[in-house]
Amino acid sequence: MVKYIVRFLLQAETPLFVGSGQSSLLKDALVQKDVNGFPMIPGTSLAGVLRHSFARSHGEACASKIFGDSKGSETGTGSLLKISPALMLLNTKQVSEGLLYGEQWEQLKFRFDNLPIRQHVRISQKGVAEEMGLFDNEVIYKGTRFVFELELTERNENLLEDWESLLKIISSSDFRIGSGTRNGYGSLKVLKKQAFRFDLRTELKHYLDLSPSFADIDWNRVEENSEKVLTSTVSKVKYTLKLTPDPFFIFGSGYDDQDVDNTPLEEEVIKYDESSGKICFESFLVIPGSSIKGAIAHRVAYHFNRKQGIWAGSDQDGLANEAVKELFGDIETSKRAGKIFIDDVFLSQKEVASDKIFNHVAIDRFTGGAIDGALFSEKVSYLKRRLYPDNFTRRCALRAKVS
Repeated sequence: MVKYIVRFLLQAETPLFVGSGQSSLLKDALVQKDVNGFPMIPGTSLAGVLRHSFARSHGEACASKIFGDSKGSETGTGSLLKISPALMLLNTKQVSEGLLYGEQWEQLKFRFDNLPIRQHVRISQKGVAEEMGLFDNEVIYKGTRFVFELELTERNENLLEDWESLLKIISSSDFRIGSGTRNGYGSLKVLKKQAFRFDLRTELKHYLDLSPSFADIDWNRVEENSEKVLTSTVSKVKYTLKLTPDPFFIFGSGYDDQDVDNTPLEEEVIKYDESSGKICFESFLVIPGSSIKGAIAHRVAYHFNRKQGIWAGSDQDGLANEAVKELFGDIETSKRAGKIFIDDVFLSQKEVASDKIFNHVAIDRFTGGAIDGALFSEKVSYLKRRLYPDNFTRRCALRAKVS
């Protein structure tokens, strides 16, 4: 019997939402947390994503051999794969396992008691917000790191090739977890991994001596992950859309501040300081992937309907649009996920400023005058200007002038 074990250090490349199924007085959907109050990813969630990806590339029969099968068969088998929950890395060494006590953890826990909130609104076929269509959910900070373990038991059949395929799936850029993966959530990157192989016939003692605690791993001694990205069996095209605001833009947070009634959406991003060994928080302006996706989906519907001669009021406008269902998914009939993945955009304070205030007043459409008490204001954002000479001659001239 052979045991294959790999421990992964993952980093959230985008915000992450693995729901707990619970809500609160202020939030509609809360993230899953461990006993210490820090975010976690259940092993069942990881197993579900891994099995789906593995079955897509290797077939359902092979997936049942690795992950087990008990549906509709008297000869069902258990899983050969053990998957631990992914626990949060609280600093460069400590993992949130067991019960943690101390003021430093209480201060950090306060940050995760007040996770960022993403506001959503359901849009009608007319492109406006539907009544009672507002909802929100928590998200885990971008940059949060997690540790989890895979263990595969090989009995008689050689499973090395299948094991390597599983590891490549986790290292793939397609590996996403949780809800909203098509809206910019759930992208995970493997930073480091620690691998073991034990032949229990000769190495049983070494297997038993391996500490089960993630806190005993010194990640500074583990090399960076260099796993090649898995070549997908489904053809994919990656587009980079470059948008330039002219000149201002705003993606509202839904909240006010001491100056205005509506502020741009900002979120903190976690960074692990290797020198101090602590977690740092840095504020970024956010352009949500769901906002970009919604705008693009409406334009797709418009141009598809225009070319097909489908006009407003027909049965195929709005959510029934075939192009929108094919690209962005369908929740009504075929229950299929979308094919478009759009990530959030995070802009640092060096790249963008949000200090411009616009004042507005609502106008009475009948009289043309201002409505009493309808004055409101908002902060808008703009990119900070930088000089980029277009050709080599101008660049050399600028360099000579500066010198």
